[in-house]
Amino acid sequence: MPGPEALSLSEPQTARFVAGGLPEVEVLFGSPLPILPPAEFEKGRGVYFIHTHTRLHTLLQRFLQSLLAQIGVEGASPAGRPLAAEREQAEYETAMGRVLASARAGDRRLGLVNLFWLAHSREVAEILKELESRTPQVRKAKYSLHPLLSSFYRRLDQAARRDARDASTLVDAIVDDGFAFTEPSIQTLDFNQFLPVNKRYRLPVDVFFEIYQTLLRDAERRIRESDRGLLSRLTRHMPQLPKEQWTTQPGIVKVMMNAHVMTYLFADAWSVGSKLLASPKLKAEAERRRPSEILEGFLDLVAGVKRFEILSGIRERIILVQERELDETASKGRRLYEFGESARVLNNAVNATVLFLDLRGFTKTSEGQISERDLTQELYTVFDAFVPLVRRFGGTIDKFLGDGMMITYGTQHGDPFDPLNALRTAILCQETLRRLREEGRTYFNMGISIHYGRVYLARFIVDEETVQATVIGRNVNLAGRLSSAAKKSLDEDDGAEAAPPGPARGSGLRTTVDASGTLFNEGIAISRDTLVQLEAHLPLVHRAEDSASLMEYFDESIGRRILIRYAGDAKFKGVRSSFPVYEVDYEV
Repeated sequence: MPGPEALSLSEPQTARFVAGGLPEVEVLFGSPLPILPPAEFEKGRGVYFIHTHTRLHTLLQRFLQSLLAQIGVEGASPAGRPLAAEREQAEYETAMGRVLASARAGDRRLGLVNLFWLAHSREVAEILKELESRTPQVRKAKYSLHPLLSSFYRRLDQAARRDARDASTLVDAIVDDGFAFTEPSIQTLDFNQFLPVNKRYRLPVDVFFEIYQTLLRDAERRIRESDRGLLSRLTRHMPQLPKEQWTTQPGIVKVMMNAHVMTYLFADAWSVGSKLLASPKLKAEAERRRPSEILEGFLDLVAGVKRFEILSGIRERIILVQERELDETASKGRRLYEFGESARVLNNAVNATVLFLDLRGFTKTSEGQISERDLTQELYTVFDAFVPLVRRFGGTIDKFLGDGMMITYGTQHGDPFDPLNALRTAILCQETLRRLREEGRTYFNMGISIHYGRVYLARFIVDEETVQATVIGRNVNLAGRLSSAAKKSLDEDDGAEAAPPGPARGSGLRTTVDASGTLFNEGIAISRDTLVQLEAHLPLVHRAEDSASLMEYFDESIGRRILIRYAGDAKFKGVRSSFPVYEVDYEV
């Protein structure tokens, strides 16, 4: 199973400042990136359903009103209700401490704390926006809250941490950068409003724009003149930004704001440097403070803005669930992150496709005249060839099982074609194994099973740094049984009779169920639930063959005709009812 989601990356086409892909995000937040829990995918978009205790929202609102009153904003608090600032802050601080403690206790290195801070900072920004609509004075005054909010939340975060290693660069960005609590999104950020009042960066707005415009004009000139140094940095560090955007105004902004490009521009003392030194505004500012402090403040501001754009993109995907909406959210089976006296994940299950592949003959080979080293090398040969196929079709290797693999589709990014992608992987893995046998590099055969159903996401703490994430549940067990149910004389430890012969087909693979309900699988077996999903999204053609019904589909992605037929009802120990099994074959 995949690990938690990393920070989402802004699309280069729609981003305002960040367009350097994963490397740029790692520069801003460090590597490895802060983690986030799995999102719930709806209409191809990952969203987070979050519910926080109603009382916390009320206390937050009163806390913000008390802070605004402290800095002299009149009318921000309800009329006729005197605010006891110390009492309001103490009550809110206690509630926040409990929520953070419960989030850390239930986190299991999932990223719950990061997700809570994202949601809570958005609530702060939304409450301030609401107060601003009632009291226009708040619009300017809210930027003066940063020192108060930063010191308050920093104290809460440090108190909740277990140790220094428990720190998160995501939380640091929210608490320290100065944008998350006052800006609803990156699109609403106005430097003319933000900089004159905010004391975090100590950079006059006219000085900021003087440096900004100087760099922007120079970047535009260099792109127009095909400056080799700049173009090489664009190609290397911004490959996701289309070339046609390089000369547009939004594109030039993204180019200039890239750290590698900005370093290149600043390094040109004869061009950019001379223009900055000639600026009257910068000269005047340099008389009051050291030039290095001015540039440091500018770079600090740019980094903070870009971090906020990334965080803003995640916050826009957060859906705050109200108390009255909890039943509806639960009834739809959505994963819900709940933060209160105890932080927990509700409905932490997803519809996923599970693929098991199991090598045949492993036991006999391992007990024969073969060294452990040679046996291991043969497994490497087989499994190393499978891994690119799994990745190609969006699968994730949950675990290696000695002589097998467990692969999942849809545990992080749900796709209606997950069952088909699993089937594509299975076919190409069987083809790869056949080729390796023909080359004399292995003697193994293989049984593969695919089952679609609801699985539960679990995370087990191994040690101080390691988490083993996996999927569990009845449907995982059924998928495993479908693959491991081969009974063939090749596996001497099974002690079972050979499988009944099946009809000759294109691949020579065989999956059958005998009269007693015993499954013989040296091919590809899928469950009825998997078939239902395939039928819902593929134009399967039904035809009769040898008095049996056959379904077929030509898949252009792998260039094979896929054949599906009913193999029989298998019986598994511990399962009361029989289990319909379908055999998959293919023709080139």
